[in-house]
Amino acid sequence: MKLRLVSMLALGTSLALGCAAPNSEPPSSVTDDEIVNVPQTDVERQAIGNCWLYAHASWVESMHKTATGEDFDVSQSYWTYWHWFDQIVAGFSSQISTGGNYSTANGIVKRYGLVDEGAFIPADTENEMSFRQSSALNAINESLKNGALKEPAARRDRALLRRELDRAWGLSGEVSGMLDRVFGEGVTRTFSSAASPADPAGTPIQRAGDFVVSYSAGPGQPALQKRLTQAMNDWRQVYYSSDRRGFQLRVQKALHDAQPVIITWFVDFNAMENREGPLRGSFNMTTLGEFGPGRQGGHMTVLEDYQAKLSNGRVLEAGVTLDPSVPADKALLDAALQPSTEVQFFRVKNSWGAARPDRAFAPGMPGYHDLYMDYLNGPVKKCVERDGSTDPTNCPSTTTPLQNVVLPPGY
Repeated sequence: MKLRLVSMLALGTSLALGCAAPNSEPPSSVTDDEIVNVPQTDVERQAIGNCWLYAHASWVESMHKTATGEDFDVSQSYWTYWHWFDQIVAGFSSQISTGGNYSTANGIVKRYGLVDEGAFIPADTENEMSFRQSSALNAINESLKNGALKEPAARRDRALLRRELDRAWGLSGEVSGMLDRVFGEGVTRTFSSAASPADPAGTPIQRAGDFVVSYSAGPGQPALQKRLTQAMNDWRQVYYSSDRRGFQLRVQKALHDAQPVIITWFVDFNAMENREGPLRGSFNMTTLGEFGPGRQGGHMTVLEDYQAKLSNGRVLEAGVTLDPSVPADKALLDAALQPSTEVQFFRVKNSWGAARPDRAFAPGMPGYHDLYMDYLNGPVKKCVERDGSTDPTNCPSTTTPLQNVVLPPGY
């Protein structure tokens, strides 16, 4: 098996992640993406602050592709629908929060499973970005503010809430009926309920316990076929610590074994280099130092590759294929795992789309960005948020952009 020099970071937080998203210009079409060793599906583009669900989908799709060789297009809109349902039923707020994290996503998938994108909102398959998510968010917030869900008692009426969500999302009668059959009009059944288990028979909805994935049980071990429920129980969040090189080595080992690691990191868009030059398509401190703080927010993506400098000065470039069956290549891969090796950047598969003339990407990799270690290590100024916007003139604290990753067992 050919192995491309890859490292993947997976990050999650214990708090809800409010995702940073670029401005929402309409996307254009993209034919395909250049994919390296880690099995990846097409780059998609978030329209609202649910990057954590896009990262989770990329993680699931990659493991499924390893197991079956097939591309499964997970519906992020389906998971977003249930995230809003759970949020409103719990009475957390009179306005939807789009933020979440790895643990939140796991809970949604365990309760409601997953479905192919075309089976929930067929229009989502036609574009890189789901326009329905944005319109649904506006519609449900209006219902919470002035409409049928204005009163707390109405929000506790699960059947009414389902009808309002179906209306906001513009679900077809067939899709609404599918949800009724599996979960009940008032959501009296879920896949995680022992007393009232949901039954997806005859529908495209799949239980996490039935969905096939494959991942490694430790460094150098072959990927084994399992079920998504097992993966969600086995993979663990690892937080960035003072032992930064040790943390990197754990991530590198997972990437060498083509594992789709999730990463959570802090975005300052003024650190993203859009100009021509060697840093184009990257987040780095040189660019941030030139422009100063800009629009900020949390973000969650999946790592794809990395670039490293060995102790002898040789640079192992991101995107260069190394074959571990070739002794010389195997020696380079082993050298990359030495404590003396300097990781220069990690490359991530992003959820900002691959057809963005206003966004520079990693060389030859539409939809991918390079996160330089000087940026990930920081510290960077953290500015005050006012009405959803960053105030770059008021930055009272600093933060380390690299927060955590989600690693498979044994790494």
